Formats: sequence, C-alpha cells, structure tokens
Amino acid sequence: MDYIPLARAAALAYERLFPEQSAKDSKTLDMIALALSSVMALYQRDMESEALRKVDEAEIAAGRFTRGATTVEFPNKPPLRYLVVSREELPAAIEKLTSESLA
Repeated sequence: MDYIPLARAAALAYERLFPEQSAKDSKTLDMIALALSSVMALYQRDMESEALRKVDEAEIAAGRFTRGATTVEFPNKPPLRYLVVSREELPAAIEKLTSESLA
C-alpha cells in the first residue's frame, strides 16, 4: 500500500471542500486533518526503519493537530510527527467528508 503525508492529504481535501479558495490556512488544514482522522486510519512513519505504526483514536483525541496538519501535539508528552494516510483510502475519505458537510 502507498502512503502520503497527512498534510498533503489535508491539502487535497481542502481543494475538494473549498475549490474557490487557493490559499490554505494552516488552522483549517489542522481541522481537516482531525476530520480525516475520524473517517480513516492515521499512521506514524518511523523515519529510520520506514515502519508504520497505526495511531489509535484515543491518542488522537488526547492531542491536537498543529502546524498545518503535520503534527499532533500533547500537553504532557512529545508530539507525533511524520503522520501518513493510505493514498488508496483517501478519495473515499474525502468523499465521505464532502457528503457529510452537505448533509
């Protein structure tokens, strides 16, 4: 399976949700990352081994997305970086977000 950075996935979703806006606000990308995390799995890539670890929902809920969807920060532990999502699952996840935003 192929993976892309969460920030890129959030930018693609932004373009789909807000096609008339070219500038992407980092706080909006953070919110889109949160929305994507509710409809698809997030993984953290180990940059040395390239191994992927699934980030569980409780971990996401305990933190907040920052820096344009590149990081999940926590009040009492180191942040999560190098977040990725499945390229294959992304179109369906974006579709789910767009259909829910119109409902």
